[in-house]
Amino acid sequence: MIWTLALIAFWRYQMAGEFLIILILIFSIIIYSMTLRLKKAAMFSRKTETPKAAEPVAPVITEEKKPMPEQKLYTIIAKGTVFQGDINVEGDIQIWGKVAGNINVKDGVIRVMHAGQVEGELTAPDIIIDGFVKGICAANNLDILEHGELRGTSRCGSMSIKRGGIFTGQSEQVEHQAKSVAQQRVVSIKESSNANKDKVVAPVENQLKENKK
Repeated sequence: MIWTLALIAFWRYQMAGEFLIILILIFSIIIYSMTLRLKKAAMFSRKTETPKAAEPVAPVITEEKKPMPEQKLYTIIAKGTVFQGDINVEGDIQIWGKVAGNINVKDGVIRVMHAGQVEGELTAPDIIIDGFVKGICAANNLDILEHGELRGTSRCGSMSIKRGGIFTGQSEQVEHQAKSVAQQRVVSIKESSNANKDKVVAPVENQLKENKK
């Protein structure tokens, strides 16, 4: 279309046509050079671009939430602490300081450490003494370790003393106590039944004597 317009202008106006032809030639050369550069740039970019590797898709793993285990209570009487009064806790207790009072533990262990000192009554399923205790220890199991010392009464089902441990006082087994209490109850029941028999027999004899008269 451009060349046809240029020919028409050349036939009508020779001077204007020549000028227009020159402009068209220059413009066409510029367009051609730009298209060549764009093609070369496109080819070069295609060669340099490397295909991206497809990233592996990690499978989504849904972890089932497990219920958290119940944390056991833990009480510590620190070293250098002096406590006066009774202690009632659930769980284990470690005594590094000094306690003057009764200690009652449910479902746990009383541990009197090497620097610990207790004066009072200790009641727990298990008692471990590695310090100094003065008083009564009532437990299913009592262990006196190398540095432990107990002065008082031991009321336990089983007791062990390691070499170096000291026990001064009286030991009472829980099973023997239970048997003696049961025997006392049986004796008291027999005595009460005999007394009732005497009370019943006496009025019957009196009635027989009156009838004879």
